Amino acid sequence: MSERKFKTSQEFENKFKEYIEYCKEKSKLPNIAGFCVFADMNRDTFYAQQEYYSDTFKKVNEILEDETINADINDTFKIFYMKNKFDYRDRKDLKADVDTKISIEDYLKKVEGDEY
Repeated sequence: MSERKFKTSQEFENKFKEYIEYCKEKSKLPNIAGFCVFADMNRDTFYAQQEYYSDTFKKVNEILEDETINADINDTFKIFYMKNKFDYRDRKDLKADVDTKISIEDYLKKVEGDEY
């Protein structure tokens, strides 16, 4: 298990807000890798914070999403990033879980026995 990087959820949130301000000053797009560098931690440690500070972790991801949506960046890049990072889609994907058995054997027996 990775370490708890922050003593409190408020410390986690404050560090992330500092990172957002840093990104605005430097005209950078906030992202997880950038925050990890800013906070001197690795990606595994970042994701481990979800175990300790679930609500704050969700909030951080929502801030990242909002910052990306509102960023003054190339629209093509923004679309690509939103689809990959935040699972945005152009269309509705349908998933079907069908559990139907088809008995071809019975059908073939009936056809073979029928006279035309």
